[in-house]
This record gives sequence, structure tokens and C-alpha cells, in this order.
Amino acid sequence: MANTGKHIVEDVVCGFCGLGCDDLKVEVEGREIRPAGSVCPEAAKLLWRMDVADPLFSRLGSPCSAQEAFDEARVILNAARTPLFAGLGTDVAGGQALLDLAGGTGGVFDHAASIGLFRNFTATQRTGWLATTLAEVRNRCDVLLVVGSDPTPNFGRLFERLFPDSPLFAGEQRKVIFLGGTPGARASGQLARAEVSSLPATDLPEALVALTALVGGRTLAGNSFGGVPLADLAAVAAALSAARYAVVTWNGAELGNGDLVAERATALVDTLNITTRAGVFPLGGRDNIIGLNQLMLWRLGYPLRTAIRGGASEHDPALYATAQALKDADVLVWVSAFRPEPPPPFEGKTIVIGHAETVFDKAPDVFIPVGTPGIDHAGTVFRMDSIVSLPLGALRVATLPSVAEAVRRIAGGVA
Repeated sequence: MANTGKHIVEDVVCGFCGLGCDDLKVEVEGREIRPAGSVCPEAAKLLWRMDVADPLFSRLGSPCSAQEAFDEARVILNAARTPLFAGLGTDVAGGQALLDLAGGTGGVFDHAASIGLFRNFTATQRTGWLATTLAEVRNRCDVLLVVGSDPTPNFGRLFERLFPDSPLFAGEQRKVIFLGGTPGARASGQLARAEVSSLPATDLPEALVALTALVGGRTLAGNSFGGVPLADLAAVAAALSAARYAVVTWNGAELGNGDLVAERATALVDTLNITTRAGVFPLGGRDNIIGLNQLMLWRLGYPLRTAIRGGASEHDPALYATAQALKDADVLVWVSAFRPEPPPPFEGKTIVIGHAETVFDKAPDVFIPVGTPGIDHAGTVFRMDSIVSLPLGALRVATLPSVAEAVRRIAGGVA
């Protein structure tokens, strides 16, 4: 029997941002959930639940029964010629059910957060890369180069996770260098034990090319590169070269030239590995995008931004990106179970399988409210480094279906 009295649940796994923090503490009382310990602002906002009535299933903004909503969604999908399954903020089980559904309807698959993922893919497709894991950064990295702005607004506990008080191998003399950004108050607090410096930059790819040349022992003609004085770049190159385990990190989604940053950062790490050990640690992974991408690879052999038609699959990172695919789609199936993110503007039929608190500018043709993985039901998500799958537990008794349950009912597989 579920514990409906006030109690504390410890070691809660968070599936929102991709860091995969697994030490959260929350207070649960009936259907109310409140963070009880130190959590990042993102988790605090998305974990919080009050004991309020669930939203109603709806058709064109008018309340309907759950079965009527599932039936209407099925009718729309059966008539669709080019459906787009987007958002895709769900656990692995939800993704599996959506792929099963698309096996009959066909459709294009893309995630709401895929822009950063594909900027990084551009680098890996050209040259490959030497990537590291969160555990390696945490325990071995002694010099971390952060390219771009402070990542903590999107990954609230990043430096807390990467820089524990007692790393296994890195020692206590750890350096963090911000290139093109400065640490905010949250980051500075988490990096209190590290030696932190920051360098403004106007052209990050150019600065990274210069750093790579300096690490490779070349002499550069000029006084500055990418807006960074040569002397400062030389000091950074010396610190990286002297490191026992250097790591370069960036958030491709936040950088307009993220593909170039990823490529230049990869080249820098390749050069460092001639004389020492180094790796890239690209940031990303919100709303289980890594899990959905892994699932696509297992099931279809292609990543996100892939179309399923006539029993075959076709991948095109430009043509099947959500913004472009919307131009050819006649039905949008928008899935967002982790956060109340509404669908993008679209003139065709829209089915939303979404968070209970989603607010719409325009009522979708069908709204199916669903529970959140890790709050209303158990599930599995992947951490941003792709190597760890995280089990999410249920914190309260579910009154809404999961994405997987909702999709199976649309498909007609569940009475």
C-alpha cells in the first residue's frame, strides 16, 4: 500500500537535465511533492507538485473522456500522410511505444533538444572524438576548459558533480578555465576549491584553433586570436599540456557556431593526447534525448531526425529537423512528459501527449495529459554521457497514464 502520510524519499533520481543526479531528497505527502534538500532550480521547479485535480482530456479544447481522446487521435493518425513525432520528452518505454506506433503510421522522429546533439554529431562524423564520462571528469580531470558561457543555468549542479571534495585520482589542485564566459554565483560557489580563471573571447573557434597550434608546439604570428591575447592563450595551452587529464566541455545548444566549436575542441583534445591524456565532455541531454537517440539506433540503425515510411527508414539531419519537417507534415504528434512545453505553431492537425500543466496558445485537436517519469511512474532515462541508464521511481500513485500507456491505447493495443 502506498504511503500517503508525510515522508521523505531519499536518493531520488532526476531525469530532467541529463546530469542524472541520483541523490535528491523530496518530501511526499499524499499527492504533494516538495524538494526537501539541495536541488538545482530546474529540478525544484519541475519536481514540485500540488494536490490538484488532473487536467481533462480534450478535443479542440472541449473536455472529453480518455477513450474519446484516444479514439480521436487514432482517427487523425490513420488519415495522416506525413505525421511528425516531435518533442519526444519521454522515458525509454514511451519512446519504444511511439516507434511501435510509427511502424504502422509512418512518420518523422525528432527531439525538441536535438539541435545541440546534431551540432556535436557534425564533429564526430568528420573526425570522430575522444569523449570522456562524468565519472572520469569527476575523479581524474585536473584541468577543465569550459568553452562558452557558464553552463550552470542549464545544468544547475554541474560543477558540484564534477568537482567533489575528494576525487579519487585528481588531487586537490584542480583548475577550471572559462573561455568566452565567466562563472556565475552558483558556479563560483561549486568551484570554491578549484583554481578558476576566465578569458573573454569574441571568436571561440578561432581561439580554439590557436590553442591547438600552441599545444602542438607551433609559433603563432599575431597578438591575439578570437579576441584572446596570445600570452593568455599560451598560458592556457601550457596548463592543458601540463595536465595529467585535461577535459574540454561546451554546450552545443547554446552556441550558434556549436558545430565549429565541437570540431575545434575535438582537434585540441586530439593534439593533447599526443603527450598527455584528454577528452571532450559535451553537455546536453535534457528530457532523455540521449535515451531516445539510443533507442533509435537500437531499433532502426539511425539516430533522431529519421523518417519511417513503408517499412524502411531514412535519416536526414536537415530535412527531418522539427522546424523543416513541420513544413511537410500534415499531423504533429507532440510529446512532452517532463515539462509543460507546448508544441510549436503548426497549421495541421495536432495531437499533444503532454505534461498536465501545459498551457496552449491554440487548443490542439487532441490533448492527452500524461504523468511524468520519475514522479508519477517508474521509467528509464539516459545520462548525458550516453553510457549510464538511470532507473526512475514513482513518488506517488499515478492518476494519469504514462506516455507508453497512452500511445498503446491510441494504437488500440490496450482496451
